[in-house]
Amino acid sequence: MAFNWTPQQNMLLRMVSEFTDKEVAPFDMQIDRDGRYPDGLFQKMVETGFLGIMLPREYGGAAFDPEITAEVIRRMAVGNASAAVTLEGHYKTVDQILKFGTDALKREYLPSATKRIFAFSMTESTGGSNPMGIQTTAKRAGDDWVISGNKIMITNGGLAEVYCVLVKTAPDELSVFLVDKDMPGFSFGKQEDFIGLRGVPVGEIVLDNVRVSADHLLGKLGNGIMIGDSAHDDARILMGAALTGIMEHALQVAADYANERKAGDGTIGQMQSIQRKIADIAMGKETTKLLYQRAALLKANNQPYSEEATMAKAYGSRTAVSACDDALQVLAGYGYSREYPLAHLIMDARAMEIAEGTVEKMRSAIAIAELSK
Repeated sequence: MAFNWTPQQNMLLRMVSEFTDKEVAPFDMQIDRDGRYPDGLFQKMVETGFLGIMLPREYGGAAFDPEITAEVIRRMAVGNASAAVTLEGHYKTVDQILKFGTDALKREYLPSATKRIFAFSMTESTGGSNPMGIQTTAKRAGDDWVISGNKIMITNGGLAEVYCVLVKTAPDELSVFLVDKDMPGFSFGKQEDFIGLRGVPVGEIVLDNVRVSADHLLGKLGNGIMIGDSAHDDARILMGAALTGIMEHALQVAADYANERKAGDGTIGQMQSIQRKIADIAMGKETTKLLYQRAALLKANNQPYSEEATMAKAYGSRTAVSACDDALQVLAGYGYSREYPLAHLIMDARAMEIAEGTVEKMRSAIAIAELSK
């Protein structure tokens, strides 16, 4: 899918590529090893303006469209997938405030979204794929709401300062409220120690009688499932982009090695068995790219995009794991060594078979959509 980027869009994308090459890619292995971003990297991302690229100008953003936003994620992921996923978690959350927030809420919080990370929090130990299993509640207190409960495994949990929180407002009713870390009763809990996407902080928030005003409700009471699904759809487009970037990274490593590694009078890149792996990685990368670009185009044109976004995430995650495994096999023993990034690329891709809905749930959603046509 070819895009005729405007001069302004091309300028942004060149800036993203240059920033990734200089500030992100050199620290890829270090981020995986240390389980965090190097000192100063996140602040450089903020200062460069990455948090506000999809935010409307009235709130201080650059107002770039969904196709450009996804392209930014892809280019960043080539350097390091964690950095891309941190941006993905922010963008999908800001999107929900733009779609469902009151005017007062938007005016109060969105101008800060160029400097502060936002996060969407749904998961609890009792409710993941089944959101009705959550136990966090919001109860009326005059004109306000009081929120109590714990949310776990939040992308950017601990780094983010503003959270959209899924709660029960009645036994069979789910709603979403915006909560700020500076509100009384808010605290951070456990940080996860995951095996992939090691730079992304994933953590718990604890809400102990956090009081919010009524205008912190997103949408209407009972809109929780709809808003959660919307957040998933927006995230899955960007995850397709991140997965494409992971495969592009793996392809670069495998192709460079295949062109250099001698075998007899030639290189291993001249062997059909190696060529097949290189070809499979390239085909998986390009197919995933087409899927997420299609979903982003539909979103930009205000057309339904849920199924296409789900395909990008489901197909891309399974394909990226396989592609990175093929790349590891091309390097053989070196691929299995921590000297090269392929082991962590597999783990980075593997995370996305779980996050934002398991690949099994994604396949069910796609099948249901097809069966209902």
